[in-house]
Amino acid sequence: MSANGVINGLGGRVQKQLGRFEVKGVGKIASGTKFITVMKSREIKGNPKRNLWTIREELVQAIKELDFFSTNESSSIDFYSDNDLITALEESNHFDVTQTFEYSEKAKPKKAAIEVKNGLSYPRSKSVSKNALNKADYKCEINCDHPTFRRRNSPLNYTEPHHIVPMSKQDYFENSLDVEENIISLCCNCHKQIHLGKGFEDMLRKIYAERKDVLKKAGIEILLEDLILFYKMEGN
Repeated sequence: MSANGVINGLGGRVQKQLGRFEVKGVGKIASGTKFITVMKSREIKGNPKRNLWTIREELVQAIKELDFFSTNESSSIDFYSDNDLITALEESNHFDVTQTFEYSEKAKPKKAAIEVKNGLSYPRSKSVSKNALNKADYKCEINCDHPTFRRRNSPLNYTEPHHIVPMSKQDYFENSLDVEENIISLCCNCHKQIHLGKGFEDMLRKIYAERKDVLKKAGIEILLEDLILFYKMEGN
């Protein structure tokens, strides 16, 4: 495959995952060559001028954000939707049974948002969510007796991470919402209920009562009434 074919392949992946880049040529480039620009080099020691293929800077940045070339599964990889994060946790299934985690109780700076199809999205770290599940001992934090099942090829229960203060509301806060203090472990049923079902207000009251002090230490201050309002906004 030609070099421009490889780059366009990467560009296609970025376009699919992030919804970026218009499908059009640059300058005099054919419309099929979407992600490459042509630049002319300077004449060096009498050599004739020639055209050089150079990758668009915004594509380089997007490739870095999506970490296409990571070979280390445990490296810090960010995801830009809750569904993508949960899917990644399911697919990796790499959980350290011996690990124990404790909150740092320190505010962390928020990462930069990226542009996606429907606006802006803030990154979610897989390792942070794993830590939060570990802290909860892989039990549902609404009720630790809620039934669940074992992860495939693991002795650990299957639960899902949920950001108490939604990541979609990151613009309202100076500090990162993607911290272990703001993530709870939920069984599948509770996770669906808090997003889609009736009675989510009572669930939030319980969660807020147990986490408000921890959230404050992580630099996340919010009133219960505002938290409930956020969820009502999410449901519209």
